[in-house]
Amino acid sequence: MKKRFVLYHLPAIFFAMLIFALSSLSTTPAILSEIIGADKLLHTLEYFIFGYLIMRVFATSPGHSVRSRAVLLASMVGTAYGASDEFHQSFVPGRTASLYDVLFDALGVLLAAALYRPMRFRVGPLKILEDHLEREAES
Repeated sequence: MKKRFVLYHLPAIFFAMLIFALSSLSTTPAILSEIIGADKLLHTLEYFIFGYLIMRVFATSPGHSVRSRAVLLASMVGTAYGASDEFHQSFVPGRTASLYDVLFDALGVLLAAALYRPMRFRVGPLKILEDHLEREAES
């Protein structure tokens, strides 16, 4: 059980901490403001990665009821975290909260949740890595 926590839960927790840390910065890199739509694209990408990591936790859960609801649970948790992150940003000088950012966060999480299984079992390097982690978790 400890191994499962380290291999599945910790990556999602550390990524959530990274999101929080980045949201705590008063300024964003100047290059982002020069690229139109980069902010929304980055929100989607950031939360796609987060959504994939959350899906790994739920989709590999020992409990059948959790596994069978993995897409719903990952979508809810990821979107709620995105909303709480925007709320957090409203207290950071130089940052603002945006409903649009939450929508793009949710889009990233939903895409990851919907694409988790095809990616997990069909993308070569990802399949190799995930198969290895599953064997490690079982040992």
